[in-house]
Amino acid sequence: MRSPSRQRVVLYVAAALVAAAFAFAPTPYSLILPGSAIDVRDVVNVRGYPPPAQHYFMTDVTLREAVSTPWLLAAALPGATIVRTSELVPSGVSISQYDAIMRDAMTESQLVAAVVAERAAHLPVKRPDEQVEIVKFDERSRAQPALQTGDTIVRVDGNSVHTTVEVQTALAHRTPGAVVSVDFVHRGQRHRATIKTIELGGKTRLGVYIVGRVRPPPLPVAVKFKDFDVSGSSAGLMFALHIYESLERNREPSLERIAGTGTLAYDGTVGPIEGAPQKLIAAKRAGAQLFFVPRENYAEIASIAGIRIVPVHTFGAALTALSVSP
Repeated sequence: MRSPSRQRVVLYVAAALVAAAFAFAPTPYSLILPGSAIDVRDVVNVRGYPPPAQHYFMTDVTLREAVSTPWLLAAALPGATIVRTSELVPSGVSISQYDAIMRDAMTESQLVAAVVAERAAHLPVKRPDEQVEIVKFDERSRAQPALQTGDTIVRVDGNSVHTTVEVQTALAHRTPGAVVSVDFVHRGQRHRATIKTIELGGKTRLGVYIVGRVRPPPLPVAVKFKDFDVSGSSAGLMFALHIYESLERNREPSLERIAGTGTLAYDGTVGPIEGAPQKLIAAKRAGAQLFFVPRENYAEIASIAGIRIVPVHTFGAALTALSVSP
């Protein structure tokens, strides 16, 4: 028979092993942390035009998968938010597939920004020949079998769509579970289907992953983007402001450091983003005096002091805010 002291040692060792297993067990969560504020002049070159006097900063977030329980302690850091990983990288989509989708979204946002900015500067720019193509389905999607991989979406809920942002905008005022009409092209033939939407990351979605397939229009002024380690479409607004101000150097800036975030559609609509609080922290760390945020995200950061926060819904509204800045 084991002695009491030996039994206690065995229990202690067992408890330690269980605790270690728990500590290093994978979790279904990820952390959204404040990222960086990147000076757009380091990324964008408008051929033949010097950068504007003011500095425009795009902001991003840092995503960290909570690979083990101790990582969750980082939630105590300023600006940290815990979310389920499935809300960022949905089930059925690999990290590499998700990264590819986000890189395509960044490329799309750059083209949209150049088109919107040059149009605002009264340059003759045609709308690109762009299509929204389905590349994958979420496991919860109700869109199959009506829709299939490779189909091109042309209208959502009665709204013509040419970009991924326009698809999101068309669904912005619908609640998850609502049934919407979707016009699409399958093997050269146009069809219409009714699709029940789902909730994904707190938003109403079709349950499909889409990319923009673009045939870029000739731009009157060439715009070049350097490669950098940020993806997604939320820098569209700041790209466009920098390009526009490079072309239209017709006023002295009242602010030197301007940051922000927001997707951009070809009609100039600014769309919602994820991680507004974390991006605002990045802007403040960069010394920004003003932060543009999509109107839909304003409530998330309205109470934060130390920087002027301006909610906008259109590119024109952002230009107006800059023209009246003290």
